[in-house]
Amino acid sequence: MDTVYILASTLGGGLTHAVEVHRQLRELELELLPGGALLHNGVYVVGKGTNSVVFRCKPRVGNLQLACKIRRGDSTRPSLALEGQYLHLANTVGVGPRLYTYSKDVLAYRFINGVDIATWWKSATPEKRRSLVQDLLTQAFLLDEIGLSHNELARLRDHVLVEEDKPIIMDFESASLGKSHNVTQVANGLSHLGLKPPLEALRRYKAAPCKDSFTEVLLGFLSQL
Repeated sequence: MDTVYILASTLGGGLTHAVEVHRQLRELELELLPGGALLHNGVYVVGKGTNSVVFRCKPRVGNLQLACKIRRGDSTRPSLALEGQYLHLANTVGVGPRLYTYSKDVLAYRFINGVDIATWWKSATPEKRRSLVQDLLTQAFLLDEIGLSHNELARLRDHVLVEEDKPIIMDFESASLGKSHNVTQVANGLSHLGLKPPLEALRRYKAAPCKDSFTEVLLGFLSQL
C-alpha cells in the first residue's frame, strides 16, 4: 500500500498533510512498516490518540525496530518537536523509550514490545511487582531531579508499558519543565493497582523533595509488597 495513501487515510488533514509528513519521513530516512493491534480506517497501527497516530517503522538502512509517532492533521498541537526534546531530556537519566530522531510532525523512538502496566500487574508475582514499583518510582524521582514533569502519570495504564518486567514511561507530549510532581503522580497511579499511598511520606516529599524523603515514600510502598 502506498505510504502517502496510508498517511492520508489515517492522519486526517487531507492530502496536503500526508504529502508533508511523507517528505519528513524521507528526510529522516524512515520507512513505515505494516502491523499493529489497532485497525484504523483500514490500516493496522500501533496506537491512535487525539493528536497523533503511532506506526511501526524502521530506518531506511538497517533493521532497528522503531515506533513512529506522527502528528495528526487535525491535531491541536502545532508540532511534535517539543515532545522530542523532552524525550531526549528524559533519556539523559535513563527514562523513556530511546529517542531515534524527530521533526515537526514525526517522532521516532525504539519500539517497545510491551503491555500496559495494569494488564501486566494482574499476573505478576509479588517479587516482580516489588521490583517494578521500585524501578518506576525511581524513574519518577529521576525526572523530578531534572525538573521534567510528565504530567500524566496518575494514569499509569495509559502511559506506562512493561517490557520484560521493566516499566517504560511513554508519551511526553504533555510534559513541562519547572516544578515537577512525578513521584506524587506515580503514587496516585499505584493506588489504582491496589496499593495505598503513604500520605505522610508524600507530604514530606512534596514539601522537601530529596533522596531521603523519596526513600521514605519508596519504603512506604515496598512494605505493602
